[in-house]
Amino acid sequence: MRSNILGRLQDGERLGDIANTLGVTYGTVHAIAIESGIRYSGKHLTAAEKAEVNRQRIIDGRSIRQIAAAMGLPKSKIGRCVQSQFSRVVDTGGTHVSPRNLRRPKRCPEHGLVRLWPCVACEGEKRRKLFLLQRGRKA
Repeated sequence: MRSNILGRLQDGERLGDIANTLGVTYGTVHAIAIESGIRYSGKHLTAAEKAEVNRQRIIDGRSIRQIAAAMGLPKSKIGRCVQSQFSRVVDTGGTHVSPRNLRRPKRCPEHGLVRLWPCVACEGEKRRKLFLLQRGRKA
């Protein structure tokens, strides 16, 4: 029975379908899946996997499809992970921005990936130059 369940998990069947087909409880199939350590489609991402997705998305600037292909996971799972990270806004710079004003990361030509568009640093530089021109000083 155990080897049959493991074989079906490796073939990509869902836990509920396996339980219904074999006439066992969902909990039994789930326990066997956890004990075996097999990666099955319904398994949640671990903290290390979420960190890897975050690193590839933000630091490397890779697309969701590229990350999914590299990790061997469905793109929808990676997309949900990215969306959940995006919605949890941690304000470390002292700027008070509501999540609805934030956008998906875009690449600023000077400052790399930014989430607030237009780039705050570029806009600040433009305003500084305008202020200095109004005062009659060189920018």
